[in-house]
Amino acid sequence: MNRPRQNRAQLVPRRRIGRARGFTLVELMITVAIAAILLTLGMPSYQSIVANNRLATASNDLLMGLTAAKTEAIRQNASIRFCLDPEALTWRVMTTASIDLRVGTLPANLTAAHANLDTTAVDDHACVRFRPNGLSYGTGNALMTNGSITLTTQGKNRAVNVRTGAFDVAGS
Repeated sequence: MNRPRQNRAQLVPRRRIGRARGFTLVELMITVAIAAILLTLGMPSYQSIVANNRLATASNDLLMGLTAAKTEAIRQNASIRFCLDPEALTWRVMTTASIDLRVGTLPANLTAAHANLDTTAVDDHACVRFRPNGLSYGTGNALMTNGSITLTTQGKNRAVNVRTGAFDVAGS
């Protein structure tokens, strides 16, 4: 049996000669440049969304504290204070004997300002006092009609308003 001899070149499959598949360096650089431009354009709106979310979270936290103070005053049939420390960015719900019932902390990148709140009852704090009838009072026996706490970050602000036992949030 004679077999014809095969040449070694015939045993190795032939490769196609042509253009290789994949991306060139130029195509990759253009894609990266377009991605960088899109990210640069989207970053300010993302930062605005983050700032709005921080303000919403902090103002909701204050509303929860104010509501807790009002509810405790009615439930305990006693005066309860909601006090904000604008320097430390903390708030407390406490009895008139300074026993803490709840404590909260605001994010560090905010600033807090207050208007028409009682600053004489507790040192370095701005307070709202709730009586057993659920109404809010400021300094002395004056019914609180226009108290506010304003939170600010990155040029945006939100005000938590306290009016005669009711609360609302106004923002820009």
